[in-house]
Amino acid sequence: MDGFQYLSARSKLLCRPGAIAALAEEAAALGTRRLMLVSGSRSARGDAAQAVRAALGGLLAAEWTEIPQHSGVDAVTALAAQAHEQRIDGFVAVGGGSASDSAKAAAILLAEGGTLQEHANVFYPPDRYLQKVLPAPKLPIIAVPTTLSAAEVTPGLGIRDAQGHKLVFWDANVVPRLIVLDAAACADVPASLLASTGMNALAHCVEGMYSRVRNPISEGLALQGIRLLHAALPRVVANAADTEAREQALVGAYVSGLVISNARVGIHHGVCHGLGSLGGLAHGVANSILLPHAMRFNRLAASGPLALAAQALGADTPGLTPVQAADAAITEVEALQRRIGVPLRLRDAGLDRALLPRLAHGAMSDRGLYFNPRLACEAEVLELLEAAW
Repeated sequence: MDGFQYLSARSKLLCRPGAIAALAEEAAALGTRRLMLVSGSRSARGDAAQAVRAALGGLLAAEWTEIPQHSGVDAVTALAAQAHEQRIDGFVAVGGGSASDSAKAAAILLAEGGTLQEHANVFYPPDRYLQKVLPAPKLPIIAVPTTLSAAEVTPGLGIRDAQGHKLVFWDANVVPRLIVLDAAACADVPASLLASTGMNALAHCVEGMYSRVRNPISEGLALQGIRLLHAALPRVVANAADTEAREQALVGAYVSGLVISNARVGIHHGVCHGLGSLGGLAHGVANSILLPHAMRFNRLAASGPLALAAQALGADTPGLTPVQAADAAITEVEALQRRIGVPLRLRDAGLDRALLPRLAHGAMSDRGLYFNPRLACEAEVLELLEAAW
């Protein structure tokens, strides 16, 4: 076994129906007295946000409910300025990945100063990656996820710049100090949204299996995450009122975040970042479509890990070669796509085919390509996109 390192964040998880009711006590334990709720406009009207307001009472000093899908530099800069003006001492992110990423980015900006762009990581193709060191202590974040993005679990985040490029960051100090999984408070979230964001979580697990920095701990977590999500997502879609299935899906997504907190992501997410920030696709939708294509791209370089993933997906693999088992994993993912009704092609999601060359070019500077088991040139990324279109 090769040597490896593993980072464990200082984070507490509460998982039970009604867990949001404990927020005031938990916030006090963190030493926060002036919290800001961070969410998108739709999430701000949802059951989870209403429960957060009721639980926190006077500890909630301000709200910022203008987070857009694929949150951008301007939005985060305005959020940080408002937090500074209101003397906020912590954030409560409610909703999906954009809310969590915006709270993390605002915490970085408040602590490190300068501009957000100065703190972004940079990948220089084909194999040089520069990760910025962000040592300043950050305001604590409480996360109440209502989707399965798992953004609330990881040290990573992505913010869109003015040119449509996704800036990526990595800072262990912004991992939320408290994560609350309350399936009862997410009952109003559409099953279709959980299905697409669940494919994002599944992609975390699959990419963590074959990442260049994978390790035995993240592999074990990835296999369990695959099992949980593969079982829960069809149940959520079949019965939107199944709280137990929603909780299992939330836990599976949480586990997927633990996976990529150490194993990172690969070409799949490297391309999906641009599909969202430039192409305008919801991140879950992009993930739903691209995952089997990314797996097929890596099938020879990662046949062993994908063979293990096939078993976790329920494929019958005895007697198969590793490559055949990898193909079985791809087949199982495609079957899951159809079972839960997510989009299958980029054209079905409304992506302009004329953007594909720009998307391929932009992906070449994404860190996901650095951690992918197979190095890729721009022409190969374009070929992958064409196959998915």
